Amino acid sequence: MYGILDKYIGKNLLLYVLVIAICLTLLIGLITFIDKTRYIGRGTIDFLFLCEYILLLLPGFFVSFFPLSVLLGGVIGLGMMARNSEIVIMQSTGLSRVNIAISALKSIVPAVILVMAVGEYVVPPLETFATERLTEESNENRITVSKSGIWLREGNSFIGIQSSLSDGSLQNIVRYDFEGNVLKTESRAQSGFYNKGQWEMHNIVRRQYSEFGVETSHLPTEQWKLHLNPERVEIIGSTSNILTIKGLIDYISYLEDNGQVAQKYRLELYNKLIAPLTTVVMLMLALSTVFGPLRSINMGARILSGITLGFGYYVLNQIFAPSSLVYNIPPLFGASISTVIFGILAIVLLRRKS
Repeated sequence: MYGILDKYIGKNLLLYVLVIAICLTLLIGLITFIDKTRYIGRGTIDFLFLCEYILLLLPGFFVSFFPLSVLLGGVIGLGMMARNSEIVIMQSTGLSRVNIAISALKSIVPAVILVMAVGEYVVPPLETFATERLTEESNENRITVSKSGIWLREGNSFIGIQSSLSDGSLQNIVRYDFEGNVLKTESRAQSGFYNKGQWEMHNIVRRQYSEFGVETSHLPTEQWKLHLNPERVEIIGSTSNILTIKGLIDYISYLEDNGQVAQKYRLELYNKLIAPLTTVVMLMLALSTVFGPLRSINMGARILSGITLGFGYYVLNQIFAPSSLVYNIPPLFGASISTVIFGILAIVLLRRKS
């Protein structure tokens, strides 16, 4: 049941969560815009294009910073209720800490589900489109990213790359060489590896077209010089931060079937799956400022405490998550350890009395 008190608590909580989320989204958007101004003048990128690019990224920023917004919004919203003695009045009517916490969860859980849906179905296509546009405009349309892969133009040649693996190698490459508007050669390579400024292509099937017909040849290896290095391939073909949960599962299977390490993508998958639990932990930390040892301090100190807790979680997550990849720790541990630690901290603070 969703009663009157549930609605009142939820209204106060969600209002501040939404305001904080919007403020953080716009702030990160502004910082990103300033950072991307270095692209102005590169290719056909101008001020208006960057504005459009940042607008496409804003939903992703909103989803990323929603857990922190729940913490800060909860600290402010519930703190205002505590300062006005509304929490005390609710407790005097028979509501326990658990009842108030459940009322807050009743409003946050639907918001979490909505944000997850946005992150799963809205953010990936928007960020994919934004990345493709940035790549194409910065390279004056010489590089195109599509669902079929990456396409490059090298003089009178067009090169298509179906996919890239985590070690920087290329898979299923096709090259079309033209003389004017006439196709002269079609080359298909099974794989490619970067070596000393050139790409070493393997298992190549070449077809040469002439007025006398088609001549087919097979080459074990061949050097191709492309204006592309593994770092650019990683940027252009970056998938982990814009794939859906289903897409990550499929991509992990694809990498493992090709004998590649998929730990990085498993970590990203677990981060996405644990995000709802992280949001609940952030709400528990916010509740600890009302019922725990922080309830006697003023609002400014509470907000500072909330910012400190949020920053502490961010720093801890940035340490443990990448470390799990470096030290071969299971990605599930790296993705969840920060949430577990702060969940325990929230329980300890909630059980303590001022």
